[in-house]
Amino acid sequence: MATTDPKNQTPMSFSLLTESWIPLIAHDGTQTNGSLHDVLLFPDRWRGVGTTKPTEVFALYRLLLAICHRAIGPGNLSQRAALLKHWPSQELETYLDHWSERFDLFHPLYPFLQVTSLAEAGLNLIPWTRLTPERASGNNRLLWDRSLDLQPESITPAQATVALVAHLQFTAGGLVRALRNSGCQGLACGLLLVMPTGDTLQETLGLSLVPQSAEDYERDWASWEKSPPSIEDLKKPRKIVPAGPANRYTWLSRALLFQQPESGTAITYLRYAEGLVHEETPLPDPMAAMVDGKKGPFQLKLDESRAMWRDFHALTGNQKSPKTIHNAGEIRENDEDCDPIPLLAGGLLPDQAKLVLWRLEEWRVPPDLLAAQGEDIAEEALELAESAGGKLKKVLGALFADWLQNGGERKPAGADVSKLLNSTQVMAHYWAALEADFWKLVDCLGQGQDHHQVLDDWRKTLQRVVWSTWDRAKSSLGTDGRALAAAGRSGKKLGKVLKAVAE
Repeated sequence: MATTDPKNQTPMSFSLLTESWIPLIAHDGTQTNGSLHDVLLFPDRWRGVGTTKPTEVFALYRLLLAICHRAIGPGNLSQRAALLKHWPSQELETYLDHWSERFDLFHPLYPFLQVTSLAEAGLNLIPWTRLTPERASGNNRLLWDRSLDLQPESITPAQATVALVAHLQFTAGGLVRALRNSGCQGLACGLLLVMPTGDTLQETLGLSLVPQSAEDYERDWASWEKSPPSIEDLKKPRKIVPAGPANRYTWLSRALLFQQPESGTAITYLRYAEGLVHEETPLPDPMAAMVDGKKGPFQLKLDESRAMWRDFHALTGNQKSPKTIHNAGEIRENDEDCDPIPLLAGGLLPDQAKLVLWRLEEWRVPPDLLAAQGEDIAEEALELAESAGGKLKKVLGALFADWLQNGGERKPAGADVSKLLNSTQVMAHYWAALEADFWKLVDCLGQGQDHHQVLDDWRKTLQRVVWSTWDRAKSSLGTDGRALAAAGRSGKKLGKVLKAVAE
């Protein structure tokens, strides 16, 4: 139930429609906060979302897109393209005003993306830091943060709303033990997400708002358009298939309820439980690519050992690329606008309940590559790099195995060879040394340069990087007789790698 401010005995309220809570970047580069009315009724006034945390960046964009999907309605590619020049502010204002009660963080019955029934479930209050991966809470101890559950600091409703939106999309799965044993991870968690951005927030939203049929629109409810789940729904949940972008972007992966402040506007505690359970669906996230695996297609995920540029071929130029990217490429190609499109790529990678890493990168890709022209050359370049990298790794393995054997009869264990190879980080050097040149290749393709010349230059780059990686591996073993002898015996195999690259 809503608490009251003792000064005026009125229920607490924090309307997301009028209160400033969304971090934004203005066109002059200054940072400020804005309300949903500020952002969605006048998106041309802003450059974009103004936070650098990957979870917050994508979660806030996904929330804005969910509102746009529901307020603007279904549409085809040409109708989405028209949004770049003609923004339907009236439709958005009408929609937001209709659902205004559901956009109040402290509404007594329908607090924004929360579950009021948790107040009667007998759950203990826990610090708000449970919502943020960069803060210590419970058994999630971080070296660079000294938050204490016994003495938690407070945050403003604006900060709490951002944390809430990000947590629902990116929470890791694992044990919760509130209403049942475990909770599912957020629908965006673990995925390699990619979305286009523009010079204005209006352009970003227009490029990322994927086409939707009227039939799909009717099923694609946002969470605030439905009644919150009951305690029984959460204790014995049925699996639900995410029905569309709005449903997916606002999914209640956890059931939360902020403790409303008794005075002032500081939030310190919340009630926390497992949320809805989603069923696997063949329809991918609009911001994720589909790739083929041994057990069938699956959504492309972040990989801690694999830089994101190595999956460029899966993210652009084909029917399995993210819908947001395919949509942006076609819009820009139809407008004959050849300027590179900035792409945001990243996400958060969990290992069960623990967090491994988060990433946020920005790429600039020519529209024709997003629309499948020239993508074959980029894919061939990546295949050459993967093939050369695999062959080089075997040669380096032979080098380190020879060094470990040291002239003896007993060959070293494979695990020992791998451990030594990994400790030198030479393969990390190989991939890091190629990244800048790969983006040069992408730029050359976008400028219409001869494809054969572009590939020839890439082969020369591969040969140079193979040599430098080999030299680095030799140097890691030193310059004594043992190291020189191992390099001499293994170096003969390096020629085959270089020959394969040149062919």
